[in-house]
Amino acid sequence: MTYNFDKITDRAGTASVKYDLRQFIFKNPDVLPMWVADMDLETPDFIREAVVARANHPIYGYTFRSESYYESIINWLQKRHNWKVEKDWILFSPGVVPALNFAVLALTNPGDEIIVQPPVYFPFFTAVKEHNRHLVYNQLQFKGGKYSINFDQLEQQAQTARMLILCNPHNPVGRAWKKDELSRLADISIKE
Repeated sequence: MTYNFDKITDRAGTASVKYDLRQFIFKNPDVLPMWVADMDLETPDFIREAVVARANHPIYGYTFRSESYYESIINWLQKRHNWKVEKDWILFSPGVVPALNFAVLALTNPGDEIIVQPPVYFPFFTAVKEHNRHLVYNQLQFKGGKYSINFDQLEQQAQTARMLILCNPHNPVGRAWKKDELSRLADISIKE
């Protein structure tokens, strides 16, 4: 399959947060909408065809996640990352933002300290604050043209924090944390 990544598709009038809210948010309809992680690439034909085929069925009832749903995740993780995942480890969430909120509610209590690493996707902050948890900032450090984790500060913060919400790959700095960085995070988490 070939895709045209240079094709521009007009999204105005489609209830697009990225485009249709520019005037409301920025008071300027001509601002370049680079403030939200919303792709401007067309969805591949085979995905659109599958959605249309399902939508053509005249009844939209309750559905379940089939075995093929789980198998596709398990097989992809095994093939791509050599990571053996069990079916019962897989939980469904309707999106990243609900998952952040579910995790905060399920794993912490009001007043608990939760560490976030700004600059980071803004729902990380609201998932903490909106549930009456205490937000602790482990500000990423910008050195030598790249961002890194302030591990010294994090070790101190982890002594009293209940949770760290990790963004990996990191949005917006564009880093995927390396194995040694993730290992150090794990060591801090286990130790504290």
